[in-house]
Amino acid sequence: MRVLVTGANGFVGRAVLRDLETVGHDVVAAVRTPDRLAPQWRSRAKTIADLGPDTDWSAALKGVEGVIHLAGPADPGGLTDDAVNRAIISGTKRLLEAAARQDVRRFVFMSSVKAVGDATPAVGVDEAVTPTPSDAYGRAKLAAERLLAAADLEVAILRPPPTYGPGSGGNLRRIIEFLRTAPPVLPLGIAGNRRSFLHRDNLASATLACLEHPQAAGRTFFVTDGEALSTGQLTRRILDALGRRAVLLPVPAIGLRALGSAGRRLGGSCAFDDSALRDGLGWKPVTDPRVGMVEAVHQATDPLLAAGDGGPAVIDSSRPAPTPARDLA
Repeated sequence: MRVLVTGANGFVGRAVLRDLETVGHDVVAAVRTPDRLAPQWRSRAKTIADLGPDTDWSAALKGVEGVIHLAGPADPGGLTDDAVNRAIISGTKRLLEAAARQDVRRFVFMSSVKAVGDATPAVGVDEAVTPTPSDAYGRAKLAAERLLAAADLEVAILRPPPTYGPGSGGNLRRIIEFLRTAPPVLPLGIAGNRRSFLHRDNLASATLACLEHPQAAGRTFFVTDGEALSTGQLTRRILDALGRRAVLLPVPAIGLRALGSAGRRLGGSCAFDDSALRDGLGWKPVTDPRVGMVEAVHQATDPLLAAGDGGPAVIDSSRPAPTPARDLA
């Protein structure tokens, strides 16, 4: 299948490209600049302007049967609401309309758990939950989901939680770097909350499942590593990966509340049940999260990220290979 991947030179996009190529799909990589693509993908890159209502997708979509839409604002928290809406809502609408004109069959949209909100009960929620997004990014993702749900194409939507892996950034990277040199006694023994995470390889694998599986069409799925960790468990896992020992002191709820929004994030739950994806598509993670955390801790640079000198990307041959590609039924 000829597949267009938007945001192909992003953290998730690079892994999706790798897996698509491994199973034999013909890849078109839509990027703002091909410089950060590994050399083997640069010849298949299509340069695209900023996402919005006027983006020209005609050249990138030529002959394409499937679209994986990963692109979005790199730092939505630093943008105005209008800028976020332009990139996510108007940009997705523009791509959807262009894909429909080109007779694209399958459209996989990378949404986010933020489309439903950033706080859940500790037991977690599934896709039946009523969305209550709390910020402009989440509201824009939900609006884009609803646009896609009304389309005539075969649409599959994924809602990943925070994603990590070699060279990953974000809050999890900040926690890793803090714990690398943190004191041996830490007030992080929080046990009553639960938060979902997702290794990049597992997200790439789930993305291919949504592209290829006939039963993915018209569905929205949460996707996780298959576990939800308390703050204490996450801290201990990172410390173990770092080879460090520390005493984690329990913190009462009243102490966390005194920290305001930071305390609520630290001690709150954001957990999701991805049984629909596992049962409906037969998907399962390809990377054990314990192994994945060791990888994230010890590889601050992404091996799939081409260096400035154009050096080849490094492919981890120990990782299980994706299932060979199959055409849509």
